[in-house]
Amino acid sequence: ADIHFLDVDIAHAGMDQRKIHMLVKDVFPKMKWKVPVAVHHKLLPGLSQPVNSSEPGKMSKSDPNSGIFIHNSDDEIRKKIRKGWCEEGLVENNPVLEMARQIVFHEYDSISIERPEKFGGNVTYNSFEELEADFAQKNLHPGDLKNTMGEYMVKIIAPIRDKISLSNELFELIKSSH
Repeated sequence: ADIHFLDVDIAHAGMDQRKIHMLVKDVFPKMKWKVPVAVHHKLLPGLSQPVNSSEPGKMSKSDPNSGIFIHNSDDEIRKKIRKGWCEEGLVENNPVLEMARQIVFHEYDSISIERPEKFGGNVTYNSFEELEADFAQKNLHPGDLKNTMGEYMVKIIAPIRDKISLSNELFELIKSSH
C-alpha cells in the first residue's frame, strides 16, 4: 500500500523485500494500479553483534548505533564503526569487513592502513581479498581495520551529506525517526 500511496516508479530495497515486491507485481495490475520497477541489492549487516553467529546482524532503526545514516556527522560515523562488532580473525558475518567489501573497495582500488611500526607499520591492500586474508590470519587488528574504515566511510559519505540541503525541520525529523 505504501508503494501505491507514494506513487513510486522504482521500489529500491534489500533482497529481504523481494517477495513482497513480487506480490506487488501480481496484485497491482488487478487493482489497476501502476506497477513499479523493483530493484534489489544485498543488505549491509548491522554493526551490532549478531544474535546468531551463522547469520549477519541486521541494521535496525530502533538501534541508531547499528547502522550509519547519511545525516550522521563525521565523528558519529567514526564512533559507530569503532564500536562495531569485529572479532579478531573472524571473517564470516563481520559487518566491518562487509563495509570494506561492498562500499570502500567499490569506491577505491586500494586502501592504506596507517599503524605504528611496532604493530607492523603501514600497509596497503589492492583488493578486498588481500585485506580479508590478512584479517583472517590475524595480521590486521580489528582496531586498525575499524579506524581505517571509519576514515574511508567519512570520505565517501561526507561529500554526499554536504550536497543534500536539509531544512532544520526535516533534519530533526529524520534524526528523531530512529
